[in-house]
Amino acid sequence: MRVTSSEQSRRADVRHAAKGGGTNLLAVIAGLALPAYHAVVARFFGKALYGAYSVAVGLLEIVARFAMLGMDKGVLRHIAAHRAVGEDDLLRRTLSTAFWATAATGAALAALMALLAAPLAALQENPSIVRPLRLLAPSAPFTALIAVLISATMAAKVMRFNLYVRGLGQPLLLMAAAIIASHFSRSLLALCASHLIATAITAVWAFVVTARVFDQGSFWQQLRQGPPHWEMVRFSMPMGLSEALNGVLQRADLIILSFYADESVVGVYAAAELLSRSVSNARYAFDPVASPVLSEALAQGDRARLSYNLKLMTRWVLLLTFPVVAFIVGFRVELLSLFGKGFSSGAAAFLILVLGHVFNCSLGLVGWVLGMAGRSDLILLNNALSAALNIAVCLFTVPRFGLIGAALASAVSVAFYQLLQLLLVVRLQRVQPFSSLGLRLVAIGSATICLMYFVAPRLPENLVMRLVVGTVIMLTAYGAAVLLFGLGREERQAIDKWRNRRNQDR
Repeated sequence: MRVTSSEQSRRADVRHAAKGGGTNLLAVIAGLALPAYHAVVARFFGKALYGAYSVAVGLLEIVARFAMLGMDKGVLRHIAAHRAVGEDDLLRRTLSTAFWATAATGAALAALMALLAAPLAALQENPSIVRPLRLLAPSAPFTALIAVLISATMAAKVMRFNLYVRGLGQPLLLMAAAIIASHFSRSLLALCASHLIATAITAVWAFVVTARVFDQGSFWQQLRQGPPHWEMVRFSMPMGLSEALNGVLQRADLIILSFYADESVVGVYAAAELLSRSVSNARYAFDPVASPVLSEALAQGDRARLSYNLKLMTRWVLLLTFPVVAFIVGFRVELLSLFGKGFSSGAAAFLILVLGHVFNCSLGLVGWVLGMAGRSDLILLNNALSAALNIAVCLFTVPRFGLIGAALASAVSVAFYQLLQLLLVVRLQRVQPFSSLGLRLVAIGSATICLMYFVAPRLPENLVMRLVVGTVIMLTAYGAAVLLFGLGREERQAIDKWRNRRNQDR
């Protein structure tokens, strides 16, 4: 039977999505070491110190997002395009521009953060974080460079270094440095110093692996060649501002809460917010996989391919996301208790935060349609509106409802942002992310979440037994429903190939 070029393209896209998504998913799973790191910090340094550290890291994250200038998105778009047509000079200029712009901006913003540490601390009426903010400030360029350099390797379709460096290396280095520091001094300054050292080592590692991927003579020479890549700069700058506003969107609730609550409450919320992020991990695994495929489809004017890949990858994100949601909803108290005594008081806020991340997973890939279509202006506008909404809702709800108010503001702003992007993509590109199979998965996943919500409290009291029995019940129910109602042609073909290989091996 003759295979059409359209079918060949679809098969190639499915292979790319499966291989790239699988590799990045391993990085995401490995990245669960990051919540483990935060749990270690909370236990070793205490709830109050962990709360102050979380506020300082939240401010650092916003600064690092500004420092990137959107170059992590710029390299994803331009390196792939230049490699495809053999434009080596433009590829080198892409790398050089991204590296030096990120390093210079990061250094400048780090100095500014150090200078403004006292006013920031006074604004929060917390003078104890002045020195930690100054000590964490040099981490900004390192944090930004890690993201940009690893994005460059993924643009070259080398996914494994995202697993090695960001998935495993960075959280494990942070954990090791914090444990060592705790033996000398269980103070906020020691914790921040360990963070700086671990981040610097990770940045050097990211540089080394990027040099290995782009091994065309001396990597340092590549970074000094040619004028700036202005086209990439024009694309990246709005994306960078969007990412910074997205950082505000993600951190405003924590920072505003710190004005109205003591550090112990902030620590509880920080733990709940961090754990809730694990819901979005499957989506983040597919972000760098979806972006080049969607870009190619848009460049070719192939709306059918654009729609097919958006629906396929959204379906796979949902398939992987709902078991995670069901598990953490069922065992939310146990998971928060890993951080120490008293952290389970954030369970209600945790559920609200999880709901926001469900919106992020279900609709998150839609944003890449706007980005790869070059509409970074609309992404910037969306982020600005959503960040403003988050701050406004926070200022209204946090003084009245504390943790619950902060979580509600976060979930509402995330849902607003994703729904706004969906409306724009439907209007401009006439595509949307849900197939009939995708909607079935939403129904199956929602039923599984409800099952775990009601069943988990009735499981055996022994913690290990609760986790084992609950996980078996959840996977059995979810797996059976998916096999009966939630598999498409692509998944069934993959299962058939796996069975054939097993039969051949025998």
